[in-house]
Amino acid sequence: MQNSILSIEGVLVLSKKGQKAIKGAASEDPSLCGCSCSGSVTGPAYCRKYVYCPQIYTCEETF
Repeated sequence: MQNSILSIEGVLVLSKKGQKAIKGAASEDPSLCGCSCSGSVTGPAYCRKYVYCPQIYTCEETF
């Protein structure tokens, strides 16, 4: 048996304009985050929430 979400009390349907007005964490772009060779998180400050870097050297060392 399936219930329509619209039959649940208190559920409202958002218009296209209402959907576009919703703001969230989309301004934070995790693709800008990364790890340095020493294992520290690189990128904007919010990257520490999304990325964990192992605390080891992961890049090839050149001498």
